[in-house]
Amino acid sequence: MTRNNALISAICYFSVFFAPLILPIAAYFITDDQETKKHALRSLISHIIPFISVVILAAGAISGTIIFNDSGYLAFMSIFGGFIFFGIISLIIVIWNVVQGIKMLTQA
Repeated sequence: MTRNNALISAICYFSVFFAPLILPIAAYFITDDQETKKHALRSLISHIIPFISVVILAAGAISGTIIFNDSGYLAFMSIFGGFIFFGIISLIIVIWNVVQGIKMLTQA
């Protein structure tokens, strides 16, 4: 992998902070290097995971409110648990992207 391709791959991972979907998609379609395309796709998938967890959070909040309608405490705990789940998933994704981006920079 050339220095430029490793830098593009690193930027795809670090884009979790400033353009989570745009840069990996652009890098995937612009570059010809298969290794860079692989890293762009991996970073794109890792940027989509928090959106999926938001859908799960919303479904949990709605179902928690419906199921525990009589008990406000249980409904609150259901929603609070969803937020904790989202926070943990988001933190793991950010750490993973930073580690992968640093790996790409060390290869450059």
